[in-house]
Amino acid sequence: PEILDVARDLYDPSWFRRMAAVDITTDNLDLNGLPETYDVVLMSGNVAAFLSTNDLRRTFDLVAAMLEPGGIFVVGTTTAIHGGPADQDNTAARSGLTLTHRFADWHLGPSYAESPWSVSVFSASGSRDFAEFPDGIFVLSG
Repeated sequence: PEILDVARDLYDPSWFRRMAAVDITTDNLDLNGLPETYDVVLMSGNVAAFLSTNDLRRTFDLVAAMLEPGGIFVVGTTTAIHGGPADQDNTAARSGLTLTHRFADWHLGPSYAESPWSVSVFSASGSRDFAEFPDGIFVLSG
């Protein structure tokens, strides 16, 4: 709640909703006045580490279904516990997403086996059309 309070203070409050990762269904997006498809979905803040194996799979499946062709899913988390890169890779493959980049941190440092952090970029199949100007809606999940 505190993170959303700061976000609402800094940006247009209509951009933000609070939903559990496994509740980001097309029905819930529609009920909250949000689009059902996205070019990019970001899951940061160790969310993956706090999801059960089934919830991680469900979340990857939901995100894969809402990504536009060529869309990307960016996941940042710790590597030391459940939900890290190995779990993400297995889950992504099952969901039809492909790992395209992995970094050791949000500064996009090179990934290495002993890295305590991971930022992974997964892509949906297909190719994207690029907008002529920046746009976006942000959904924080916790």
